[in-house]
Amino acid sequence: MNQFAGKFFIAAFAVLLAPAAHAAGLGGIDVRSSLGQALEAEVEIIALKPKEFEELQARIANVEEYKAANLVYASVVRQIRVSAARRAGGKAVLQLTSIAPINEPSLDLLVELTWPGGRLLQKYTILLDPQK
Repeated sequence: MNQFAGKFFIAAFAVLLAPAAHAAGLGGIDVRSSLGQALEAEVEIIALKPKEFEELQARIANVEEYKAANLVYASVVRQIRVSAARRAGGKAVLQLTSIAPINEPSLDLLVELTWPGGRLLQKYTILLDPQK
């Protein structure tokens, strides 16, 4: 590889990485409900710029996005709502709730997060234990 090609490759690689360095992300899911209860779960939003929170949108992905990800879009997925919130300390989170009890012991959720700087699809597998 000549010197020009090497510099071009390094510059192109740096340009590709630059947006990722400031991209929002999603942490792991914290499920607080059991099988047979309405879903109550929370996901931490990571690296979101403070001003981007106001324009943040979150939802469960649509059927086509599930198909593209080779996931089954279970009918119970329609019952799940996603909303962005801030904890008392100011940390941004997604709250996932359902409008009815979840009676599936395992469920794949594909969460879509969009903000002015980008879009992210994140898969979560939820395993619900029976109530104690």
